[in-house]
Amino acid sequence: MRLSKTLIRASALGLVVGPTYAMAADAVSNLGIIVAADKYEMNSDNDDVDGRDETVGKGGIFYNYGNKMTGGPGTIFQVGIDARYGEKNDNEVKDARAEADLGMRMPLSDNSNFDVLVGVGYDWTRFELESGNADVELSNKSPFAKAAVGWHHQGDTVTTRLEVGTRYSIEGEGKVKLTGYGSETADLENKFNPYAELNFLWDRGQGFPFTAGVYYTQTNYELDDDRLLADNTELESNEFGVKLGVLF
Repeated sequence: MRLSKTLIRASALGLVVGPTYAMAADAVSNLGIIVAADKYEMNSDNDDVDGRDETVGKGGIFYNYGNKMTGGPGTIFQVGIDARYGEKNDNEVKDARAEADLGMRMPLSDNSNFDVLVGVGYDWTRFELESGNADVELSNKSPFAKAAVGWHHQGDTVTTRLEVGTRYSIEGEGKVKLTGYGSETADLENKFNPYAELNFLWDRGQGFPFTAGVYYTQTNYELDDDRLLADNTELESNEFGVKLGVLF
């Protein structure tokens, strides 16, 4: 009887620990740099803010840990952070994001897989625009939920992965600061923010593994308030970028 109970407990432990160990065994760290161009467009019922748009080049860094690029069929996950900074003339933008993904990878063929993922995260951005009439600062922070699908292909030396999805901002907060008027804080409208990314991993398991990828992401921040500064103020960001990194 004691032997039976021991075997049952060991089997149950194996069912719990086995998938977790498999995830950890495939997981890797990826550290690298970001080069991007971001077009910002600001619209508002406030005439001093309305119609402002600017394209700003940005640079940054990223780090993530998980098995989205290296894992086989089964459970996949990834946690990561990134930060970017850009400046053009007297305009500046600073932003950062942290997110965690969890999903399932299902085989399509011997070396191709289909991914389904959900996730959560947090976005922060600050947009500063200076002009002769008025200086504008718009800061936004928002948690978000995420849903995506992906395609994963493992070649002999190159692994390719495409992911398309959306981040849905939830109960964010925005702050508008306008020279000569002061500042106001208001809730952000919940928004769907689509994105897509294509990543490559070279020399998987051989020599010096490195990654490269391209991405597009759209982020919408909208203040809906009847006060002077924040009256229907909206900032839309369309960012195209390149990521280069190394695995370890």
